[in-house]
Amino acid sequence: MKPLKRALKALIVTLLAYLVQVCVMKYLTFQGIHGSVVFAALAVIIVSCGKKYAFCASCLIGMMMECMAASVPVLYVIAYPVITMFIAQSFADMTDRQLERRQMIIEGFRVRVSEGKVKEHWWQRFMLRYRDSDLPPIVRIPVSAALMDLLMNAVLAVYMYLIGEELTGTHLWRILISMLYTAALSLILMVPLRWILGMYRKRKPHEGGELL
Repeated sequence: MKPLKRALKALIVTLLAYLVQVCVMKYLTFQGIHGSVVFAALAVIIVSCGKKYAFCASCLIGMMMECMAASVPVLYVIAYPVITMFIAQSFADMTDRQLERRQMIIEGFRVRVSEGKVKEHWWQRFMLRYRDSDLPPIVRIPVSAALMDLLMNAVLAVYMYLIGEELTGTHLWRILISMLYTAALSLILMVPLRWILGMYRKRKPHEGGELL
């Protein structure tokens, strides 16, 4: 029953995100640019529910956007699931087996560094410091939302270039603003959406006073 309940909550979040995107965001523009509530919601689903729920939500979003707001045929129905699953590979919660495998890789690299077989660069030290476990949701959600928005805008920019539109610095500036706007939306919506998904449910005390 619990997976079904979570699936229904994810469906509610997906539908709400779509409705806000198509009905409300056109009135909340910044310099003519509107962020993506859809990607903000998908980022929350990726981190909170996992890859399966994110894939289903992205497919539903893609089909609805294709039917109601498509400017390029078949683009949305393909792009949303592909982009979502690409980002989910790095930002979704990992299983215990995946965490153990990654820990083994990290420990092996550290041993090779200590033996002088490879040289450790500053960016590798930074990554290893924060890759022993999953990053907190407050980091993963806005980063994944911004990256999904970047990938979608990159796809649209490539399409514009292929049809003869000249790309300028203004396009890059608008993409940057869109990314930051989407990341800010994800931070604002993160708490209420995670609450809807049941991520802040209080744990009930078990007999003897222990929490379940």
